[in-house]
Amino acid sequence: MNSSNTTLVAPQARKIPRWRLLAGAVIFALASSAMVPMAASAAEATSEVVLLPTAATWTSARHPSTPLGDKPYLSASSTSDTSYLKFDGAALEGKKVVKASLELNVSYSTASTGGVVAYPTSTAWSEQTLTHSTKPALGATALNTALIPAKTGAQLTIPLSDVSTVTSNEMAFGLKYSQRYVSTNFSVESAAQPKLRVTVENAPAATATASAPTIPASESNGKRVFAHYFPPYPISIENGAPATDYYAEKYLTVDGEGGIHAAYGGLLRDRPTPRAPLAGSDWKVQDLKTEVRQAMAAGLDGFTLNIMGISGRNWDASVNLMKAAAAVSPDFTIIPMIDASAGVGSKSPETVAAKLAELYAYPSAEKVDGNFALSSFKAENKSVSWWSSIIQALKSQGIPVTFSAIFLNASEANMKEFAPISDRVGNWGTRTVSTVTRAANYAERAHALGLEWIAPIAVQDVRPRSFIYDESNNTATLRAMWARAIADGADDVQMVTWNDYGEGTHFAPSVAHGSTFLDINKYYADQFRTGKLNASDDAMYVTHRKHSYSATPSTPHKLMSPTLSGTSTQPRDTVEVLTMLASPASVTVTVGGVKTTYSAPAGVYAKTVPLAVGTVSATATRDGSTVASVTSPYTVVSKPIVQDLQYYGVSSKR
Repeated sequence: MNSSNTTLVAPQARKIPRWRLLAGAVIFALASSAMVPMAASAAEATSEVVLLPTAATWTSARHPSTPLGDKPYLSASSTSDTSYLKFDGAALEGKKVVKASLELNVSYSTASTGGVVAYPTSTAWSEQTLTHSTKPALGATALNTALIPAKTGAQLTIPLSDVSTVTSNEMAFGLKYSQRYVSTNFSVESAAQPKLRVTVENAPAATATASAPTIPASESNGKRVFAHYFPPYPISIENGAPATDYYAEKYLTVDGEGGIHAAYGGLLRDRPTPRAPLAGSDWKVQDLKTEVRQAMAAGLDGFTLNIMGISGRNWDASVNLMKAAAAVSPDFTIIPMIDASAGVGSKSPETVAAKLAELYAYPSAEKVDGNFALSSFKAENKSVSWWSSIIQALKSQGIPVTFSAIFLNASEANMKEFAPISDRVGNWGTRTVSTVTRAANYAERAHALGLEWIAPIAVQDVRPRSFIYDESNNTATLRAMWARAIADGADDVQMVTWNDYGEGTHFAPSVAHGSTFLDINKYYADQFRTGKLNASDDAMYVTHRKHSYSATPSTPHKLMSPTLSGTSTQPRDTVEVLTMLASPASVTVTVGGVKTTYSAPAGVYAKTVPLAVGTVSATATRDGSTVASVTSPYTVVSKPIVQDLQYYGVSSKR
């Protein structure tokens, strides 16, 4: 199954543990079992649904008390080793299962005969804790009769002769190998992950194409969406003309700021959407009001405001943001977020508290049950006593605080250490499909400590200045992070970031992607708040780079490596068309003059095609009429001036 033909339907009320999905896997079905409708016409009687594991592990009599869920493979034998797979069948709700098969990729085998034998088993296990000593018993009767010998490098399709266990509930299978005294391993990496392929009878066409209802705001579950605001990159730095302002001449050029950024091809690769110079001395506050309105239009509840220092331009911007939010709407609030990696971390708790009190004087300051919200970046960089002293100093001034500890490393040790002073914890997160889907269920850990969990949401991370980036696979990482937040039961989310252009993590409207990422994000934010999918109209989003990841720029400078998250995810050269359709449509995407036409189903559907030099466009039609169309203004070139590995985006909504 090609990853470009997949779409995600995340379970709504299930706590799903991590599972191993590495780079290049079915990249949109992240952190949960996913329903993957195969391209098929509405008139066909059946269609296929591909479920991906929510957990995959194995046990061995050779290691009776050791969990093996962190291994990059599964193992099955006739006696000592058993592989376990767990799937969430929620995507099969209301569907009649016609047939089913397990798909496994053999990474190593010494077998010459026999085959894999699948059994039903209990779902009461976790890949983090399952061992040979605690493994559930396998069912008495095998689910398959055909035995296909395993060969190294082969893909096995194991038809299940008994499909009674393939239901809309959670289900699990245990795998053995029939030939004695041989070893067989299965891959859990890349596109070679296990799958459960299910054929189901299609619903009547009228049901399949019905548009989803609009979800009224009253159905919100109270969960909230904030975005991290980074003061160094406002809409305008000096209120100049966009063609010659500081962004244009100092940040976006190789020789900007006296050439100090030449080693990496310039400081930035993108900027906020430009505007003409504003009249009035309060132009900074005017710009911040614009950003608040942009965020509100995108469905955000507020900003977490990075407090880097307590004086200078960034502090002034912080005060102005409090003013701007208060002036725009009482429904948009600001949470001061102390950056423990910045200069403010060197100040005394009393000094920091005194400056925070200035921000809390504004009505835009977020309150939770009467307590002022205080957050942190890299909380573990300062001691619990330092943070506690800030909280106590504020309390002594009549400012009670509810504290959120946001870590770079949300380890169990850090969570436990900060639990006594915190009401919620969170993580800054990673930026690849692999690292997102393999991560622990942090929400479960937080809830076990009586804390709420703030999940990170990001679209990409590209840092020329640090010579590193993460391969986000177009919008796959964004959708992966939302899948984890929803499936794991996060209480709130933090978008990382609103406007950190230096690290390329920005969602804010910009030259490179307009409102594309905000538009996509709003769809998932609405689902996060309501627990329901809503694709009641037609939208199309196209993302691509402006050159191949391996292209050599014409300007000599040190290039970036895809190792930001600690492991190298293989980069890819793809154009992604992400559709959100009320009913099925025919989509034609043209890249460098090459056309690809396919059928896109109702709901969310992602399709990738190879990147090529030239222009990029896509059109969706239904019954002979165009329902969505985009033409990318970003021409793909063979030799860029500088390396630019961010994904550009175009939205049919704007």
